[in-house]
Amino acid sequence: MIKHILFWTFNEQAKKGDTAAMIEKMHASAQNMVGKIDGLITAGVYPNLAGGSCDFIFYSEFATKQALDAYQTHPLHQAHKEMSKDWLATRIVGDFEPEE
Repeated sequence: MIKHILFWTFNEQAKKGDTAAMIEKMHASAQNMVGKIDGLITAGVYPNLAGGSCDFIFYSEFATKQALDAYQTHPLHQAHKEMSKDWLATRIVGDFEPEE
């Protein structure tokens, strides 16, 4: 299993709006991908409760690295990115395969 985690910040324009509603919309979009993209086990967008410079987190799990690679160009993922692109400033991404 591959865990794919992104830490995002909202841009200044988005911070003037309803960021909770933006997170809800992104979360619904992320969950809509589950079951429709092969190998995507779970996905969601959550507010960062720890504070700091990150505003929200995208968390997902994939069955394999190949599934993660295919997800990157999948039309549902592309639509998710298009929907949220005007709200985003910075991103940090990490992928790992936990030892079990």
